[in-house]
Amino acid sequence: MLFRTLHTSPALHLEGYADIDHFRESERYAKAESIPLDVRNFSVRRAALAMPGCTLSLVRTFPRIVNGYDLSGRLLIIIPMNEVASARINGEAVGQSLILLKGGDCTVVEPEARLVAILAVRADATDSRWREFAKSHLLLDLPAVKLTQLRNLILAALEFAASQPEAIMAADVLDKLQLTLLSAIEAVLRSGAEQTGRGRLARTRHLQIVREVDAIIGSNPLDASNEKLADEIGVSVRTLQTASQTICGLSAHEYCRLRRLWSMRRQLRTGAAGLTVKASALAHGFWHMGELSRVYRDAFDELPSQTLEQAKVGGRATYANELRHGPALTR
Repeated sequence: MLFRTLHTSPALHLEGYADIDHFRESERYAKAESIPLDVRNFSVRRAALAMPGCTLSLVRTFPRIVNGYDLSGRLLIIIPMNEVASARINGEAVGQSLILLKGGDCTVVEPEARLVAILAVRADATDSRWREFAKSHLLLDLPAVKLTQLRNLILAALEFAASQPEAIMAADVLDKLQLTLLSAIEAVLRSGAEQTGRGRLARTRHLQIVREVDAIIGSNPLDASNEKLADEIGVSVRTLQTASQTICGLSAHEYCRLRRLWSMRRQLRTGAAGLTVKASALAHGFWHMGELSRVYRDAFDELPSQTLEQAKVGGRATYANELRHGPALTR
């Protein structure tokens, strides 16, 4: 693993998450939402190097569906750092392509854990060609030798930040490193071939259908049958299924159930006074408690009653701590 060569330093920030719920809370700053496909052996690691006009990160992901991004005037360049090639963005196969992401409405599906480098660049720090591209995302294929060179440069920059923090924090060094990285990135981007792909218009319509499903589930999860959803959106059940499978990699039933399960889990984790598993289940359209226990345990490796009890215990601990020391201050 590439992370074995890295360690925290004054120049390089390393963080890890072994708890999926805490990780999901950390995504709020980008207005993104990861819907995990498998929480067993969950682990996320991230190394980040901040430079004047950009941030370079190395991230180990997990099987998930990611919805939404608010990049606030930044451009993300996502570089595959291993050979996992199963990811899709808005229904389009990523393979070993670079992703240029400028925000907008995106759904990324990662059926397998991946290792990616992410360069988050302020719009005014990039070449004008990339400042002006208007699409929400772009896929670029690079020659294998170019991709290898880029990967080596990224790893060298991160290892330099880990092993020689005093040198990298010296005057102008970060500026020069940023210039080297951005120049290399812009050179390889120019040498890449944009994936045009067929069926992009159809995938755009499919994404719109999935977003309408999200809105319906968000406002009223009580009846999420395929027939009701298709009727409300104004499409056939077959089109609904095709859209869900194309964009999310799941059937409409599986996707809706997963969203409702995560919404229920979010409510249970509040540990609200008087909240019961049955009340939460019914509010999210789960009528059969035995089946709910099975699918909830399959999704989260624990029973809904355990989620609620842990939340209540945590809440009592927080309350007791505040009685002893006063309420925690937040920035």
